Amino acid sequence: MRACARCGIVLLVAFVLFVGCTGGVRVLAAQKVLPADARIQRLLDLHLVLGTPDGELHLDRQVTNGEFVVLLERVLQRPQLTLERFGTISTGDEAKGWIRVYAWTRGAWDHVLDVRKEIGHVWFGLRTGQAEGPPWGIKRDNWLFTSLRDAYLDEKLIDLSFQPMKQMSGSEGLNMLLTAAGFRGEVAAMKTQMKDPVGDLALRVVCRQHGFDQVMEYAGKPLTRGDAVVLAWRLLAERTNSD
Repeated sequence: MRACARCGIVLLVAFVLFVGCTGGVRVLAAQKVLPADARIQRLLDLHLVLGTPDGELHLDRQVTNGEFVVLLERVLQRPQLTLERFGTISTGDEAKGWIRVYAWTRGAWDHVLDVRKEIGHVWFGLRTGQAEGPPWGIKRDNWLFTSLRDAYLDEKLIDLSFQPMKQMSGSEGLNMLLTAAGFRGEVAAMKTQMKDPVGDLALRVVCRQHGFDQVMEYAGKPLTRGDAVVLAWRLLAERTNSD
C-alpha cells in the first residue's frame, strides 16, 4: 500500500510539473507574439487593430490604402470626449449642472448628426446602386466597404478615385493622417510656398508645426502595417489629448 501511495505521489508531482512547464511555454509563446511597441499594444487593447484572418499581425508587410483608411476610420469613430472626463474638473453643483446641460445638448446634436449621416448613407447607396460598377471596385459585402464609405461621406478623407488595393507610401500615409487630424490643405499650401513638387519637405514642416515630429521619419518610405498602426495611435493621441 505504501509503495502504491508513493507511486501515486510521484505521478501527481510529475503531472503538476508537466502542466506547469507547458503552461510556462504557452506564456512565453504568447509573450513572443505580442508587439514590443506599446503604441501598437494600445490599439490592440482597444480592438482598433484586429489582425488578419490567419491570426497574425504581419506588421512588416506594406499596408494597402484601404487597410490604412479602415484603421484611421476606426480611430475617428471613437468619441473624443466623455462625461467622466468633464466630471473630474469639479464636483460643485454649478459644474455638475453645466455638465448635465452639455451632455444633453451634445447628445441631441449627435442624434441630429446621426440621422443626417444615415440619410447620406442611404442616398449614397441608391446613387451607387445605379452605377455600372461598385465604388472603388469594392463590393458592398467586402470588409473594406463600410469604412471606405464613411471615410468618403463623413470624414472627407478620400474621393471616388481612391484605390484601396494599392500599396501605401509613408508620404501618402502622413498626408492622410494630417487630413484626419483636421489639417486639410496645409500640406498643399506649404508645397506651393516651398516650391516642393514631391511634398516630403512640406510634410515635415506641417508635422513639426503641429507636434507630429515622431512620425516624420516615415516620409519618403514604404509604409508597413506596423508603421500604419503607429500613425493611427498618433491620431488617437491627438483626438484624446493623451500620450
